[in-house]
Amino acid sequence: MAKILVVNSSFRKHSNSTELGRHAAEGARSRGHEVTSVDIGRMRIKPCRGCDCCLKPGASGCVVKDDMADLFPLVREANTILFVSPVYWFTMCGQIKQFVDRCYSVAVSPDPAQPSPFASKKLGAVFAYGGEDPFDSGCVNAIRTFQDICTFTGAQWAGALYGAASGPGAVKSNTALLEKAFAYGASL
Repeated sequence: MAKILVVNSSFRKHSNSTELGRHAAEGARSRGHEVTSVDIGRMRIKPCRGCDCCLKPGASGCVVKDDMADLFPLVREANTILFVSPVYWFTMCGQIKQFVDRCYSVAVSPDPAQPSPFASKKLGAVFAYGGEDPFDSGCVNAIRTFQDICTFTGAQWAGALYGAASGPGAVKSNTALLEKAFAYGASL
């Protein structure tokens, strides 16, 4: 049984990406995994300062004080992290990007001789976008970002589930995509 952290980032509570993420979480639960879902859409997450204070000897983590303090323990404990985002302006939304940037403090080892703490984790992603396909929407840009994070940290890429859903609530009528989201979650 894995501990899976689902990080929903849409500002809309019942957004298309959130709905896909919810179905993926249900799929994971159906396989007996322990799933924790967090909604960061309304959380106060400040940007990473790039100060590298988190990597200094004796550092106790990120020096930026905000709602990430409650999320860092969940990130550390998770075997799998599932990032859920709408695609805005040709990539992931800003809130998930803030979260990802701040994960630097728990994903990078302060000792270059030691592996990344993420090396033992699986990372996956769920995206909803407008447009016709993952290329013209920019979804591929978001996917590539997470693939690069996996390459950098040594985390295992668990793949992505994504689909077109133009307009609020549009995904609810796409039963094939919702079933794919469930199956994706069950495969984690």
